[in-house]
Amino acid sequence: MKIIITLTSALLAPLAFLAQEKKGPYESEFDLPGSRAEVYKTIGDVKLKIYIYEPKGHKAGANRPAIVFFFGGGWTGGTPKQFQEHCRYLSSKGMVAMAADYRVASRQGAKPFHCVRDGKSAVRWIRQNAKRLGVDPNRVAAGGGSAGGHVAA
Repeated sequence: MKIIITLTSALLAPLAFLAQEKKGPYESEFDLPGSRAEVYKTIGDVKLKIYIYEPKGHKAGANRPAIVFFFGGGWTGGTPKQFQEHCRYLSSKGMVAMAADYRVASRQGAKPFHCVRDGKSAVRWIRQNAKRLGVDPNRVAAGGGSAGGHVAA
Protein backbone atom coordinates (compact mmCIF):
# COMPACT_ATOMS: atom_id res chain seq x y z
CA MET A 1 0.00 0.00 0.00
CA LYS A 2 2.86 2.38 0.87
CA ILE A 3 4.42 1.69 -2.52
CA ILE A 4 1.18 2.60 -4.34
CA ILE A 5 0.85 5.86 -2.40
CA THR A 6 4.50 6.73 -2.99
CA LEU A 7 4.31 5.98 -6.72
CA THR A 8 1.04 7.87 -7.13
CA SER A 9 2.49 10.90 -5.32
CA ALA A 10 5.66 10.80 -7.40
CA LEU A 11 3.70 10.62 -10.65
CA LEU A 12 1.21 13.36 -9.78
CA ALA A 13 3.56 15.86 -8.10
CA PRO A 14 4.94 17.30 -11.37
CA LEU A 15 1.39 18.10 -12.49
CA ALA A 16 0.63 20.25 -9.44
CA PHE A 17 1.54 23.45 -11.29
CA LEU A 18 -1.28 22.76 -13.76
CA ALA A 19 -3.91 22.97 -11.03
CA GLN A 20 -2.90 26.41 -9.77
CA GLU A 21 -5.67 28.87 -9.16
CA LYS A 22 -6.18 31.78 -11.57
CA LYS A 23 -4.79 35.07 -10.27
CA GLY A 24 -6.42 38.53 -10.33
CA PRO A 25 -6.19 41.27 -13.01
CA TYR A 26 -2.88 41.29 -14.85
CA GLU A 27 -1.24 43.66 -17.27
CA SER A 28 2.35 42.89 -18.12
CA GLU A 29 4.56 45.79 -17.22
CA PHE A 30 8.24 45.02 -17.47
CA ASP A 31 11.01 47.59 -17.70
CA LEU A 32 12.66 46.93 -21.03
CA PRO A 33 14.68 50.08 -21.85
CA GLY A 34 14.77 50.97 -25.53
CA SER A 35 11.47 49.27 -26.31
CA ARG A 36 7.91 50.40 -26.62
CA ALA A 37 5.08 48.20 -25.43
CA GLU A 38 1.74 47.46 -27.05
CA VAL A 39 -1.07 45.18 -25.90
CA TYR A 40 -1.40 42.35 -28.41
CA LYS A 41 -4.05 40.29 -26.62
CA THR A 42 -6.65 40.70 -23.90
CA ILE A 43 -8.20 37.66 -22.21
CA GLY A 44 -10.71 38.69 -19.56
CA ASP A 45 -8.73 40.87 -17.16
CA VAL A 46 -5.34 39.82 -18.56
CA LYS A 47 -3.59 42.22 -20.96
CA LEU A 48 -0.55 40.77 -22.69
CA LYS A 49 2.07 43.08 -24.14
CA ILE A 50 4.68 42.80 -26.80
CA TYR A 51 7.87 44.84 -26.38
CA ILE A 52 9.09 46.29 -29.68
CA TYR A 53 12.67 47.31 -30.51
CA GLU A 54 13.05 49.24 -33.75
CA PRO A 55 16.15 50.16 -35.75
CA LYS A 56 17.19 53.82 -35.62
CA GLY A 57 15.22 55.91 -38.09
CA HIS A 58 12.64 53.16 -38.57
CA LYS A 59 9.34 54.21 -40.13
CA ALA A 60 5.98 52.55 -40.75
CA GLY A 61 5.89 50.89 -44.16
CA ALA A 62 9.63 50.11 -44.09
CA ASN A 63 8.93 46.41 -44.79
CA ARG A 64 11.77 45.09 -42.62
CA PRO A 65 12.23 41.52 -41.39
CA ALA A 66 11.01 40.90 -37.85
CA ILE A 67 11.59 38.44 -35.04
CA VAL A 68 9.59 37.73 -31.91
CA PHE A 69 11.05 35.99 -28.87
CA PHE A 70 9.21 34.01 -26.18
CA PHE A 71 10.86 33.59 -22.77
CA GLY A 72 11.55 30.27 -21.08
CA GLY A 73 10.46 29.21 -17.63
CA GLY A 74 8.77 25.83 -17.81
CA TRP A 75 5.39 27.41 -18.59
CA THR A 76 5.32 28.54 -14.95
CA GLY A 77 7.24 31.83 -14.95
CA GLY A 78 9.73 34.05 -16.73
CA THR A 79 9.61 37.47 -18.37
CA PRO A 80 10.27 39.06 -21.76
CA LYS A 81 13.43 40.57 -20.23
CA GLN A 82 15.19 37.29 -21.02
CA PHE A 83 15.57 38.38 -24.65
CA GLN A 84 16.06 42.14 -24.33
CA GLU A 85 19.75 41.95 -25.32
CA HIS A 86 18.92 39.81 -28.34
CA CYS A 87 16.27 42.34 -29.36
CA ARG A 88 18.65 45.28 -28.95
CA TYR A 89 21.31 43.58 -31.02
CA LEU A 90 19.01 42.52 -33.85
CA SER A 91 17.33 45.93 -34.03
CA SER A 92 20.80 47.50 -34.31
CA LYS A 93 21.32 45.28 -37.38
CA GLY A 94 18.09 46.42 -39.09
CA MET A 95 15.42 44.02 -37.86
CA VAL A 96 12.32 44.90 -35.88
CA ALA A 97 12.80 42.70 -32.82
CA MET A 98 10.13 41.91 -30.26
CA ALA A 99 9.75 40.08 -26.96
CA ALA A 100 6.24 38.92 -26.09
CA ASP A 101 4.71 38.23 -22.72
CA TYR A 102 2.38 35.24 -22.47
CA ARG A 103 0.28 33.65 -19.74
CA VAL A 104 2.07 31.29 -17.35
CA ALA A 105 1.01 29.08 -14.45
CA SER A 106 2.43 31.25 -11.65
CA ARG A 107 0.69 34.46 -12.76
CA GLN A 108 -2.53 33.36 -14.46
CA GLY A 109 -2.84 29.65 -13.74
CA ALA A 110 -2.22 28.93 -17.43
CA LYS A 111 -1.58 25.51 -18.89
CA PRO A 112 0.99 24.95 -21.68
CA PHE A 113 -1.70 25.03 -24.38
CA HIS A 114 -2.67 28.56 -23.22
CA CYS A 115 0.97 29.59 -23.67
CA VAL A 116 1.01 28.24 -27.22
CA ARG A 117 -2.26 30.02 -28.03
CA ASP A 118 -0.77 33.28 -26.80
CA GLY A 119 2.32 32.74 -28.96
CA LYS A 120 0.14 32.18 -32.02
CA SER A 121 -1.82 35.32 -31.13
CA ALA A 122 1.40 37.35 -30.92
CA VAL A 123 2.55 36.25 -34.38
CA ARG A 124 -0.93 36.84 -35.79
CA TRP A 125 -0.96 40.35 -34.24
CA ILE A 126 2.43 41.15 -35.80
CA ARG A 127 1.23 40.07 -39.24
CA GLN A 128 -2.06 41.96 -38.92
CA ASN A 129 -0.20 45.12 -37.87
CA ALA A 130 2.75 44.65 -40.23
CA LYS A 131 2.24 47.82 -42.25
CA ARG A 132 1.92 50.01 -39.15
CA LEU A 133 4.91 48.26 -37.53
CA GLY A 134 6.99 48.58 -40.70
CA VAL A 135 7.60 44.84 -41.03
CA ASP A 136 7.23 42.38 -43.88
CA PRO A 137 4.46 39.95 -42.82
CA ASN A 138 6.16 37.20 -44.84
CA ARG A 139 9.48 37.61 -43.00
CA VAL A 140 8.54 37.09 -39.35
CA ALA A 141 10.74 34.69 -37.39
CA ALA A 142 9.98 33.31 -33.94
CA GLY A 143 12.33 31.93 -31.31
CA GLY A 144 12.54 31.29 -27.63
CA GLY A 145 14.28 29.55 -24.79
CA SER A 146 13.05 26.29 -23.28
CA ALA A 147 9.26 26.57 -22.93
CA GLY A 148 9.50 29.70 -25.10
CA GLY A 149 10.98 27.56 -27.88
CA HIS A 150 7.90 25.36 -27.66
CA VAL A 151 5.68 28.45 -27.80
CA ALA A 152 7.60 29.74 -30.84
CA ALA A 153 7.37 26.44 -32.69
